[in-house]
Amino acid sequence: MRTVTDIDTIKALADPTRLAILRSLSRDRVPKSAKELAEDLDQPQTKLYRHLKVLQEAGLIEAAETRVVSGIVETKYRAMQAGLSINPGENIDATREAMHDIIAGSLNDYRDRMLRAVELDLPELDEESAKKRGIVMNLSATVSEANADDFQQRLEALIAEFDDFPRDPDGVRVEGLVSWFRPKPAGQTDQTDQTGQTEDRPDPGSASA
Repeated sequence: MRTVTDIDTIKALADPTRLAILRSLSRDRVPKSAKELAEDLDQPQTKLYRHLKVLQEAGLIEAAETRVVSGIVETKYRAMQAGLSINPGENIDATREAMHDIIAGSLNDYRDRMLRAVELDLPELDEESAKKRGIVMNLSATVSEANADDFQQRLEALIAEFDDFPRDPDGVRVEGLVSWFRPKPAGQTDQTDQTGQTEDRPDPGSASA
């Protein structure tokens, strides 16, 4: 897992197509050409070259191999990390719009992929079989900070366990989106510093891809 904190790389990620390219390369962990990525993402191949260049210049992907196909040099790309954690840290103001685009793009893309799968899927009569096809759970509760911390740590450990699964080309493909946040109480916008003074300062926040 790579943690991204610099402004330029965060801004390079603020595009749904580039996030989709990274997801495709990270999912199977095998190099893919622009043609293969276009088929996977249902995008015009010519549209991807600019995004591949941006990702490569940002150090997020690299050229894994090249070969000549019908007299044309074909490049296959691979992700330079298994996953990304994005934390703007002290650059929150400079990356606010980019972080908004990253989060919104990820949510919109996942929504579209899930709805497309639901539309194409056949209904399951058995409840347990239906759950294996896909589930949506919306959580909202007020709990102790200790319980919230413990649950988040176990959630992160479960995600790390998933990331460590060996990829199986003959296995079952799964898609998921994990979201977890702690909104401030209504009307609370100030943050108290060590001197006891308050100031308008946004929480840095983070996102994973």
